[in-house]
Amino acid sequence: MPAARTPATTAPDADVIVVGAGPVGLMLACELAVAGVGVLVLERAADFDRRLRAPGITARSIQALDRRGVLDQLMKATAEAEPAYRTERDGDGRAPEMLPVRAGILEEVLYDRLVELGGRVRRGLTVTGLRDGTDGAVVTATDEDGTEHTFRACYAVGCDGGRSAVRKALGIGFPGGGPEVTGYQAVVTVEPEGALERTWRRTPRGIAAYAHGPSRIVSVEFDTPPVDRHSEVTLDEVEASLRRTSGVDVTLRDPVSLARFTGTCRLAERYRRGRVLLAGDAAHVHPPFGGQGLNLGLQDAVNLGWKLAAAVRGDAPDGLLDSYESERRPVAARVLRNSEAATRILHPGPENTAPYELFFKELMTDPAVKQRLHDVYAMKDVFYPMGTGAEPAAGLLGRACPDLLLERPRRDGGGTVRLATLQQEGRAVLVHTAGQAEFVALAAGWRDRVDPLAAERVSPDVPTPLLVRPDGYVAWTPEAGPGTTFVTALRRWLGAPLADD
Repeated sequence: MPAARTPATTAPDADVIVVGAGPVGLMLACELAVAGVGVLVLERAADFDRRLRAPGITARSIQALDRRGVLDQLMKATAEAEPAYRTERDGDGRAPEMLPVRAGILEEVLYDRLVELGGRVRRGLTVTGLRDGTDGAVVTATDEDGTEHTFRACYAVGCDGGRSAVRKALGIGFPGGGPEVTGYQAVVTVEPEGALERTWRRTPRGIAAYAHGPSRIVSVEFDTPPVDRHSEVTLDEVEASLRRTSGVDVTLRDPVSLARFTGTCRLAERYRRGRVLLAGDAAHVHPPFGGQGLNLGLQDAVNLGWKLAAAVRGDAPDGLLDSYESERRPVAARVLRNSEAATRILHPGPENTAPYELFFKELMTDPAVKQRLHDVYAMKDVFYPMGTGAEPAAGLLGRACPDLLLERPRRDGGGTVRLATLQQEGRAVLVHTAGQAEFVALAAGWRDRVDPLAAERVSPDVPTPLLVRPDGYVAWTPEAGPGTTFVTALRRWLGAPLADD
């Protein structure tokens, strides 16, 4: 067993402790478990959080779930809970680019998958302390009876939200600010039926929306006095806000989910301190416009999972774990910038009316502008330099690999398969076609970390071979340019080859 897997002092309770069993924590735990890493998730709450935080998940998160074989279960569970949310794959079996989800369902599906993979979740534990050492992390937590428990691991990750106990224990700064906003998201019944138009509107009093799913409302008020963020959200509070912003005397009943948010944008000064890292809202918070927060956090987990697993196994190359912050923090900074921009342009003040009308009534009528904004909010245009320092180019290098259709050779069973169905083991893949056997031979030294995938043809037609990281991003193509050889990319992202090669 590699030395990196076991702290030098007391035997660990797990290879990695994840604090927080929300979608981000569970996604990270699944990514670690599929890579063979022992993971323990600690959660304060006794059950899943049923409050609606985002209307759904977008392309990159959907693709990540598809690669690990859990998307179909999520789609089924979502449709069973809300038939209006039924979503289908296309004719080739590719996943949709948007999937509405009911609150709590994603967590349930990820939890079931984690248990299937051998991961553990312990609920009713509030983290009270954390110590980072050279040989591991020590987490202390108190249960509902006040009994203190101590847990040891090689690494720990805080996925415990905007008021993260892990981040505070590390002393990592969380600077930021933003417009004074009090917003509400709720899943409720609105009466009388038809009183609210199913759309969203900017009114002189704020934003009123009733357009996202069969029973979801959003009410946003600006320049409001501070609200006690720790107080429980009440149905009366949400109803009063919606009446003010919509100008309609509606009545709300049968609350399924009540949530409050502010206009604050904050970004952790760093994502890592020693053997402890941050992900999701523990690293960044912002208003929920566009549902970016959930997807941003899920993609943090996907990026971090395989890198942290390599560090635990002891085969991570130098700098791999640090690349989590260098790749993900700029993405978060951009999301925060876009969230603050959206908040300010939606402000009902007369000084914002001209930019609001220019943007929504003119620019957004252009299909190209609408598509561009969709791609930005769905984070479809995320680019990682791949260690080359290169700027974004037209090729696939540094971008998410599409779900290619591979026409397999007869010796491999023939037929056409989607790339996503061949990535469930959490390893990197090498997509190659006839005449590229030399690359398979070069990758043999990494056969425990790379799966060669032969294809007679690839659709859409892209340059091959392709080295795709476990998180779905292309680490090398023939277009990589001089100085970035295939073996260089293997070493940069997957470490040294096996000792017998």
